[in-house]
Amino acid sequence: MKNNLVIEKSFKYEVGSSKIEIPKNYIYDSESGYWINEKTKIPMILDSEGIRPRTKKEDIETGEDRKGE
Repeated sequence: MKNNLVIEKSFKYEVGSSKIEIPKNYIYDSESGYWINEKTKIPMILDSEGIRPRTKKEDIETGEDRKGE
């Protein structure tokens, strides 16, 4: 028996890790509500060494953002 057409033609995602590793030089400031560099006290989002936000293009749940392929 053949596979369903949708299953045959659908994009296959690689299984990735959804766990984000926070660099060791950052601490969570519960009063402010964000991660800061332990030495410079700069918020992680503004720090050049910090983790950048992931893009919507990585949305695996629906795949709707992979238009144009």
